[in-house]
Amino acid sequence: MNINNSHPKIETCVKHMIIDTKYNLPFYGGYNLMINFKSSDSIPTCGVNVSRSGMNFYYNIEFLNNLPQEEVNFIDIHEIFHLLFNHPKRTVSGRYDPHLANIAQDMIINSIIWSDIKRSFVQIPKDEKGKNMALFLPKEYNDDPIFEKLYEWLSERKEEHSKKKQNKCESCEGSGMKDEEECSDCDGEGSEKGKDSQGNNSYGNYGKSGDDDVDTYSLDSIFDNIEKTEGQYMDSHIEDTIPDELRETIVKEAYDKLKARGLVKGDIETTVNKLRKKRKDYLKEIKRSVSNVVGIGNKHKTITRLNRRGIKGLKGNKKLKTKLNCILDTSGSMAGLFEKTLSYIYRNDIEINLIEADTEVRWVENIKNKRNLESLKLNGLGGTILQPAVDFLVTEYNHFNTVILTDGFCDSLDLSKIKGKVLIISVGKEVPITHSNKKLKQIIVDDHD
Repeated sequence: MNINNSHPKIETCVKHMIIDTKYNLPFYGGYNLMINFKSSDSIPTCGVNVSRSGMNFYYNIEFLNNLPQEEVNFIDIHEIFHLLFNHPKRTVSGRYDPHLANIAQDMIINSIIWSDIKRSFVQIPKDEKGKNMALFLPKEYNDDPIFEKLYEWLSERKEEHSKKKQNKCESCEGSGMKDEEECSDCDGEGSEKGKDSQGNNSYGNYGKSGDDDVDTYSLDSIFDNIEKTEGQYMDSHIEDTIPDELRETIVKEAYDKLKARGLVKGDIETTVNKLRKKRKDYLKEIKRSVSNVVGIGNKHKTITRLNRRGIKGLKGNKKLKTKLNCILDTSGSMAGLFEKTLSYIYRNDIEINLIEADTEVRWVENIKNKRNLESLKLNGLGGTILQPAVDFLVTEYNHFNTVILTDGFCDSLDLSKIKGKVLIISVGKEVPITHSNKKLKQIIVDDHD
């Protein structure tokens, strides 16, 4: 077997993946056969990206030469996971700090490899000092290993770190420089050698993978050196050169081919699903939020219901029904998402004052049942300026609570004059608010599939 342009240790790795039944890793071996391997002196370690020629694996020859086979195996699977994870799209679409995003990505990938792949096949890559190059999930992180969740958690820890950071080196007074040269008493960042900015050991038993504790760098040390390392510890994170949709197609086709050949078995699928973004149950949250919006001031009387006993002169009871205001953004960017966004709030026992808006209020419709909803003919599809709809609501329907359905790409809203509760459901980004009525809740639905 020969993989064009690959390193001999990569060839050995793939051969064992495909042939050796004691490891049982043919999926990863087959995935390697669909990757273009290229040696490169421009990167210090390894890295992958997707271009029009397909999936690419770049490696520094000397870097792989100096690693034992089991550590090369770890890196090979690490790079495959980067391809499957689609982190570049999630980093850009979420507008995340790429350095911190790199750290979050690697922590998740490495923890999954160390917990799911047999230790006889992989070992954690070490640097020249014998320290683990790989980052792992911090022991104190107790949520799901999902990129977005971990990123937000790390971002909060980084902000706390910045507030409490105090330089420890007296020789350079924390500057990292002494007599116009890098300070010899600290690590160049104003911290003692081997210590982070808090005076703690910068490396030690700080990580976890499944039920195992793992040696890795402390969070304080990672944050202290984030600009220097760019969040890259074991490999280089290389940008793709094609649109996200094409990248996703190339990666998915490779996965589907292997699945059709019966190589995506239960254990492999379980591992790959850990890498994929778990869908949040937005509908459950939305129903709960809508139920909260449905409250005092939203009930109104409908037609008289006749009494069942047929007693002459006994009129029966008035039926109470829930009514809400709903501002629907019908800008061009919302095309195709109307039915989905409306379905988030519609229930048979709710009447809706539906206000269609793009740059102005187009029309107002009272939606009493599902048939009314299905017969709607939406206009608009221009730009997105929602404040006129908010002002109209304040004038005409301020005694009802309000739901706003939008993609978030709109003007900044002044909600201060709205008396009731406001629930904003956005399928794109957070809606900018200049003034709130302090009865506001936003739900950002970032998964459109």
